[in-house]
Amino acid sequence: MQQVLTVAGQFPTVIYTVLLAVVVIYWLVGMLGLIDLDFSGDIDVDVDADIDADASVGGLTGLLLTFGLTGVPFTLVISIIILVCWLISFYLQFYLLTWLPDGWLYYLTATAASFVVFLISLPVTAILIRPLKGMFNSVETASSSKLVGKDATIATGSVTETFGQAKVFNDGAEILLDVRCDPQHRLSMGDKVLLIEYQQDSHTYIVAPFPG
Repeated sequence: MQQVLTVAGQFPTVIYTVLLAVVVIYWLVGMLGLIDLDFSGDIDVDVDADIDADASVGGLTGLLLTFGLTGVPFTLVISIIILVCWLISFYLQFYLLTWLPDGWLYYLTATAASFVVFLISLPVTAILIRPLKGMFNSVETASSSKLVGKDATIATGSVTETFGQAKVFNDGAEILLDVRCDPQHRLSMGDKVLLIEYQQDSHTYIVAPFPG
C-alpha cells in the first residue's frame, strides 16, 4: 500500500491522482444527495445551417466528438477518462519513469508522458463506454412527457427552482430524474411527489407534493 501511495504521489501521476480524488468526492457527494448528478444527456453541439461545412468544433468538445465520446453523460465520460489516465500513468510511472535519473530529463519526459497518457485514454474510454450508450439512450427516451402524471420519490436533500432529483419506476426500472419545484413547496429526501410538467429545454420535471 505504501508503494502505491508513493507512486501515486510522484509527478506526473500525482496530477491524475488529484483529479481522481476530485471525481471520487463528486460521486460520493452526489450519491448522498448533496449535489445534482447530471444524467440528463451528453455533449450537445448545435450546428447552424449557415456555418461553413469545413468549420470544426474545437477544444475539449472537439476531441470528445472526434473519438466518439458521445451518447453518455458528460460527467461520466470525464470521470472515466480521468480514471483511465490515472491507471496508465500509474503503471508508466512504476515500470518506466521511476528508473529515470532525477533532473531535467525526468521532468521533460514525465511532462510529455502526461500528454501522451491523456491522448491514449480517449480511444480507451470510447471502447469502455460503448456498451453504456444504449442504456443511456433508453433513459433519455423514458425521460420525456410520457412520465408526466407518475409519482416519484425525492432523492436529494431538498428540491428548489434550480436543483433536485427524484426516483421514479418506469416499466420495472428505477430512473433518476432532474426535478424542480415552486418556492412555495418544501420538499426533502423521501417525500413522495407528482410529476406535473416536463420541460423540454432543460430536460427537467416540475413536481408537486403528492396529493393526499
